[in-house]
Amino acid sequence: MSSTVGPDEYHQRLAQVREYLELSQEKMAGRLGTSLRAYANYERGERAIPIDVVRALHEQCAVDPVWLLTGEGAMLLDRDVRYRLDQRTLDAVMATVERIEKRLQSPLATKKKARLIGLLYEQCRLLGEDADDILSDARIDRLTRASR
Repeated sequence: MSSTVGPDEYHQRLAQVREYLELSQEKMAGRLGTSLRAYANYERGERAIPIDVVRALHEQCAVDPVWLLTGEGAMLLDRDVRYRLDQRTLDAVMATVERIEKRLQSPLATKKKARLIGLLYEQCRLLGEDADDILSDARIDRLTRASR
């Protein structure tokens, strides 16, 4: 996806990324490790985007830094090129799944457990939320209910 704004308007590309990911400014700020006020200022072009935010966009959202700064190329890097498991997120997801299994009368079937781990991990990475916060997702509820 090429940029529709000029090369000097990288703050507008930041807003394009957030809208593409369907995140609020508050969630995007949290995901990038910045305050809501600072993030809003980046989007409005009132503050330059610091390199640590550019790095977080790259690591957390697969945003191509060249595209962000110049508008050249594609917004997102190929997922296979940049994909790495985040061990902290994976550990949190595994702990959450263990808590779910303790509440159930019988353990989750292997396939359902794998799907639950994958879904929770993906949602944690995409939304920047804790696994416990995502458990209200209807798909996860359906996975755990069906195995009882």
